Amino acid sequence: MAISTDAAIEFFGTQSDLDSTSAAVSDAAFSIATDLITFTNSDDAPEAMAILLVNYSVSPDVNSSINLYLRPLNIVSTNDAEVPDANFQHVYVGRFPVNDVTTAQYIPIEIKLPNIVTAQEYEVYIENQTGQSMPTGWIIYITPKTIGPHA
Repeated sequence: MAISTDAAIEFFGTQSDLDSTSAAVSDAAFSIATDLITFTNSDDAPEAMAILLVNYSVSPDVNSSINLYLRPLNIVSTNDAEVPDANFQHVYVGRFPVNDVTTAQYIPIEIKLPNIVTAQEYEVYIENQTGQSMPTGWIIYITPKTIGPHA
């Protein structure tokens, strides 16, 4: 079946690799701001695909997950939203379901981007809920996307 002209289709921006120097994240703990570089939504896209690359040395618990949070920056002048933590999770945007294996996992999820200003910047945080410590070297990739008419 061919997609007809003006049918709604997805358009994708450039994928951003947010790797910086991701440290190990203990079970039930949050990452820190310096684990990943800041993501800028220069396309002002309303949604994105987020992909987590993680490789455990000890199998995570069955049916466990890693939560994803965004901290919008410069939302009123140079003032930022709060940093998420166990007592204030703030802008939760999704959950990566983790398999109970010790091989590399690339886990994609769809997320909504809470844009407050144009070219919104975000710090990206994860919360490890896998029953095991997340080893160093995990990465988040974000690809902005939107819907528009097919040519």
